Amino acid sequence: MKRLTWGLPPYRRSDRLLPILGAALILAVGGCGGDDGQEGGCPPDLVGNNTFEAEASFIDTVNVASQSQITLVGTNGRVTVTGTAGATSIMISAIKRVQSESPQDAELHLQKLNVDVQRLPNEVRVHTIQPTCNEGRRYLVDYDITMPMNLRTSVTNLNGIITLDSLQNHVAVKNLNGNVTLTNILGGALVRLLNGTINGTLTMPLNETLDMKTLNGNIDLKLPVNTTAQFLAQISTGTITVSNLVLQNEVKTSTSLSGTFGAGQGTISLVVDQFGDITVTGV
Repeated sequence: MKRLTWGLPPYRRSDRLLPILGAALILAVGGCGGDDGQEGGCPPDLVGNNTFEAEASFIDTVNVASQSQITLVGTNGRVTVTGTAGATSIMISAIKRVQSESPQDAELHLQKLNVDVQRLPNEVRVHTIQPTCNEGRRYLVDYDITMPMNLRTSVTNLNGIITLDSLQNHVAVKNLNGNVTLTNILGGALVRLLNGTINGTLTMPLNETLDMKTLNGNIDLKLPVNTTAQFLAQISTGTITVSNLVLQNEVKTSTSLSGTFGAGQGTISLVVDQFGDITVTGV
């Protein structure tokens, strides 16, 4: 299914101004482009605005056999991954969009935006494929994935909101810009974010790790009151608040708070590098 729309606001590029962390994340995404074959960087933008949009849908289903992990590498767009009790397959639904200065150009370059699904023995990989140089166009893919709850999950993206819900294994998220929400997670978590808020409602198995870091944005974490872990929170400017949890052996400075929840059988590390608050609440 394809659709053309117009009247969208112009898209202002900022990819040439990315800081070091952003550049490192782009390298981690790696291989998300491709058919321009240009060397020495991208040419100046040829497209002056992104008023028009072309759209197409993508659907695929993977029956889970020996696979224990799903890995998604996107670029721009929203990502939602939801675990479903009793599911035996991964259902991948995506909306592909290209925004450009004319309907014809948007439709033409929509053909260069694709989703690749690899069925490997131990892993399912989902990968956005788009031109290395966008020449002023905007390429977006919004993902909605439902799958068994017990798969390990890894999501790497550049720009967009990421939501993981009802998963019972370790989750990892790397994102440049956009909020990250982890809901009803039973497992450890790794989150790296440049700009955006991290919201999490998690239950940690014994000896697991929660490792969350954002450059600019808040971290809001909800944990069971019986959580057991070594705890460290660090900020640059902002506040650190722990409520409805007993923090033993507390050590507090103007920019950090550390201590132990329960017997300390796990690790929680929360860092806001520049601007933002950290809030941890027992539920």
